[in-house]
Amino acid sequence: MQNHMPKHYLWALGEGIDALPAGTLIADRYLLKHNQIVVDTRPELFPEIPDGISEEIAPYLRLFPYRLHLPLVYGFVPPAHNELGIAIWLLEQGPIDRTREILMPSLLELWPGTEALRQLNWLWQIAQLWHPFQHQEVASSLLNPKLLRIEGPLVRLAQLEEDWKKATLAQLGLLWQQWLEDAHPKIQKFLGQLTHQMINKEIHKPEQLIYQLDQAMAICGRSLSRRVEIMTATDTGPTRSHNEDACYPDRDTLVQVPANTPALTIVCDGIGGQEGGEVASHLAIDVLRGELENIRSHPASWDAPSLITQLKRATNLANDVICQRNDSEHRQGRERMGTTLVMALTREHEVYITHIGDSRAYWITRTGCYQVTLDDDVASREVRLGYALYRDAIQPRASGALIQALGITSSSTLYPTVQRFPIDEDCIFLLCSDGLSDKDRIEDYWESEILPILNAETDLATAKNRLIEIANTLNGHDNVTISILHFRVSTKSGIYALPEVKVSPIDPNLDGDSQDDSDGIPTDDSQFPNTVFVDIPSSKFSKIWPLSLGIAFLLGLAGVLVYFSGILNSDKRNQQAAPVVTQTNTPPPAVPKLPLPPTPTVSLKSFIQLGGKNTAVDAETSGGYIQLLKEFGKPWIKGNVPSGTVFQVIEKQSTPQAGSWLELKVCNLPNSQSLALTKTAKDEQGIEQNPDFVNPSIGENEQLYPQAEASEDLAENSELIPPLEAGDTGWMRSKDVSALMVNTPLFKPQQKGVCQNVP
Repeated sequence: MQNHMPKHYLWALGEGIDALPAGTLIADRYLLKHNQIVVDTRPELFPEIPDGISEEIAPYLRLFPYRLHLPLVYGFVPPAHNELGIAIWLLEQGPIDRTREILMPSLLELWPGTEALRQLNWLWQIAQLWHPFQHQEVASSLLNPKLLRIEGPLVRLAQLEEDWKKATLAQLGLLWQQWLEDAHPKIQKFLGQLTHQMINKEIHKPEQLIYQLDQAMAICGRSLSRRVEIMTATDTGPTRSHNEDACYPDRDTLVQVPANTPALTIVCDGIGGQEGGEVASHLAIDVLRGELENIRSHPASWDAPSLITQLKRATNLANDVICQRNDSEHRQGRERMGTTLVMALTREHEVYITHIGDSRAYWITRTGCYQVTLDDDVASREVRLGYALYRDAIQPRASGALIQALGITSSSTLYPTVQRFPIDEDCIFLLCSDGLSDKDRIEDYWESEILPILNAETDLATAKNRLIEIANTLNGHDNVTISILHFRVSTKSGIYALPEVKVSPIDPNLDGDSQDDSDGIPTDDSQFPNTVFVDIPSSKFSKIWPLSLGIAFLLGLAGVLVYFSGILNSDKRNQQAAPVVTQTNTPPPAVPKLPLPPTPTVSLKSFIQLGGKNTAVDAETSGGYIQLLKEFGKPWIKGNVPSGTVFQVIEKQSTPQAGSWLELKVCNLPNSQSLALTKTAKDEQGIEQNPDFVNPSIGENEQLYPQAEASEDLAENSELIPPLEAGDTGWMRSKDVSALMVNTPLFKPQQKGVCQNVP
């Protein structure tokens, strides 16, 4: 077995550091190799840690959840310990080619000649980073091509660059526009349209940019064939009497997933002893399997935002089931059972990783091994809050204590993490409990034990056995559970080859906010919602509050004047209107009171019909379309169905900002529907290339279903909106459902369609 002290290649930050000659030894320890690359010649010693965290380094800590794209802070060299007399910061796990001892190639070097999906993937990663980087005032880093380095599928930054003024998506569009000439021919027009909208501030929010790139990547993803093999294993270990871990699929069974079909695997590490941990881990898997089977049975209706919501919902449900078991058995404190969770669900060209606790997921490619999950422990929290460097935070004995796990507390305080990763090449995802990942065993042995799978030098069963052996012999303190997902990706040809990518542009009137890059709106793919950011330092707040008090005083004074002015004007109007009033003995004609129509009932699992002859909104006015959204409160249209469609209500959501919403399942489409298209018709009209559509008449803070006021633009673009089929789901606002609902209290079995057997 491999067992040696690896070299620590570091990136040095400090004014004038690049002027030092190669071979310089800094602080009698750090050997300068080339430019700013140094090697720690004494890695067995703990690096020096400063007394406080400087503003220069704080963004690296607060952006710790994005470590897949960023280097970590390794240590510090004070001015007295180097010949330049400056503070030198050292970064580890940066984009350094250890073989050649240079930085990985820049994005610009590899951009020409790269496949379309890979190019879009790189841009998508930059878009994902824009909001958190802008929040920490380092978004300028994404505008500097020299800092954007490539490791296989990953965009990684050599270092961060502080914003001197606010960076905007228009600037990012100008940068990307320079890359159009060398873009893949199939995406050139799309990128031209995209950058044009960015430069003209028609795309001014990261979520809009991500959405457009998502649609383009989905089109490219259909030109790839993806095959997945899964192998799981769980072992009690040499020191434990029983196994609290659990996994899915069953251990020691090779699962070969048919091409381009969904695949699911789960690893759980139980907490709470023999009568607790193993119960919790198996409960979690049973609940998650049941919930996700429903999702996997309708893959055509998946989209990223709703799928992420469903994965979090399933995780919360598993948490509630374990909590209820704890409560029913009167378990308190340390007696409460729980479990960690790491789960992978594949979908077309992506894999979704759901995570709670300290079980981990690793992504292994031919260029590296990357830990993609962040432990929910005390040490990681300290770093995210900017309190400590990671190497310092993991020193205290309690640093590995979990801050969340399934089953311990209510779902209202649970924050599962869901990340997604586009897959465009052969790779491995390894899910494992801490029985294997402790003491950096994966980092030490991935090249010798896992990489050979990609090179066809070993198989999954052999690799699985070797990893269990490593865990038991080199760690041995805990149960160990693993799941290996092997992705094989190939390019389709002929009629399935990549078409020219066409995506409907974002409508510039999508919402009323013309500001660039609104800080108040996180991206739909926010990886770590429980990350805490400090928005306003106290020094800035002390300068703001006197001005705020002055403005408040002036506004209050103006309000008083307006109030008394209104009273005086009201008196004058009343005096002027009095002479007009005349007495009459003729009573007004009686208005007959008509009975109010019965209000249709909308409850969970109930059936409703929208549109048709009795609808409150004329079907001709709405063009005969009923539109469903991908996610409640967001203006992304998922598709449409004809008037007269029968739905089942499957979910209700309500927030102060978005109002009340219903999630509807399409049960049965009317027989005489001119809007329903066969698969051949869809292909002929290019609908498969335009699977998503943004309603051009929708503003994020405006009316979302203007059927009664449908615009000509909507009618013109309706052919671009894909028709939904029975079994698909989507969201509508409650008041729009009421306006369109047909008063049909009873439904025949055939009207319930695919929903008739659903309880």
